[in-house]
Amino acid sequence: MGLLQPHARRAAGLGQQHSLKMDSPADDGASVWRLSLADFRDATAANRPTPGCGAAAAVVSDIGLALVLKGLRISEARGSELTRRRLLRSAESLIGRPGAFADADIRAFQSYLQASRDDAGDLQTASRQACAVPLATAHSCLEALELASEAWPLVAMVVRSDVQAGALLIHAGLSAALINVEADMASLDDAAAREQAGRSRERLQTDADKVLRQLLDQAEADNPSDHA
Repeated sequence: MGLLQPHARRAAGLGQQHSLKMDSPADDGASVWRLSLADFRDATAANRPTPGCGAAAAVVSDIGLALVLKGLRISEARGSELTRRRLLRSAESLIGRPGAFADADIRAFQSYLQASRDDAGDLQTASRQACAVPLATAHSCLEALELASEAWPLVAMVVRSDVQAGALLIHAGLSAALINVEADMASLDDAAAREQAGRSRERLQTDADKVLRQLLDQAEADNPSDHA
């Protein structure tokens, strides 16, 4: 979702002029997570509004968290440690939460499209939800990124690359979700709501950048090859 009002009107117009298939994997209530990777990729690339960058951001961040969880599980299998075991339980509780926003993002934009075509539709309610979903996605990503940063020094050396790569994917998903927020704020008529969304977006991006930087600085300092 992005630049909601003009994008919605263009999508609706294309659907009328060219019989564009407006369905998405979530139209019938099914989750994008029931698709194969190839099917999700092809659906994302298709000439229809959803799934878009919000859904892709949620999926990418959850895959990143999966890499962090892999690192914790492999490390624990080599020998249990109390702090790492606690993080492992937290990661197991969190996995799937960022990714669940993929379906929510699709539904939110579909609701906006419907409201934009229906004179009786509450466009502002749909617009607020369109901003709320990527903000919630980013909140979930930040939680995952903080967990990755905490986990990195506690995992075995052989899986630190997985955790670091996972953190980068989570950060990318968060940043992509916040691109949606920045674009979609223009659809909000309420100036106070726009300001609040803008402040939340800036804080989330700043916090995420700081957490990632801390992890990368630690990784650089602990990499023996950097001191050869």
